[in-house]
Amino acid sequence: MAGVFYYDYVTIEPWTYLLAVTNKGLAYVGLKGDETAPIFSYYPNKMLVHDPERLKDYVTELKEYFSGKRRKFDLPIDISEFGTPFQRQVLEAVNNVPYGMVVNYGDIASSLSGARSVRAVAHAIALNPVLLFIPCHRVVLSTGRIGGYRMGSKEKARLLNLEKSFIHEHS
Repeated sequence: MAGVFYYDYVTIEPWTYLLAVTNKGLAYVGLKGDETAPIFSYYPNKMLVHDPERLKDYVTELKEYFSGKRRKFDLPIDISEFGTPFQRQVLEAVNNVPYGMVVNYGDIASSLSGARSVRAVAHAIALNPVLLFIPCHRVVLSTGRIGGYRMGSKEKARLLNLEKSFIHEHS
């Protein structure tokens, strides 16, 4: 039998996000109608059940992030069914990058135990199923250029600028 993911949508201009949770936590953040990286490519054989009540706290935290009132997400994340142990380890490292800070893929690779390929790290980050909540937008190329992002490099730049503006506004 397929597992159940509960989902809801939240519109925060200019996007409408799809958020999905398991009974353990947030498992996916994407865009409504985004066919380039649908939830089922991350989690095949899952059934989606619309349940705004289960998602309300995640929606609140996301709105707080975009309004500058939240710098860290506190609710549980469940990527236990995502990818490989190495990919989950990479995302755990990315989750430790502070608000408003930027690191590069090499920094993440060197923070992991044992020698790690920067390309393997970059690939794991590119597959992040919970955008924003695990802040992969804070990881850039070693040259300082933005690099790729599932929602596009313009959106990555917008998120970095958003965080910088709120840091300067509140410092």
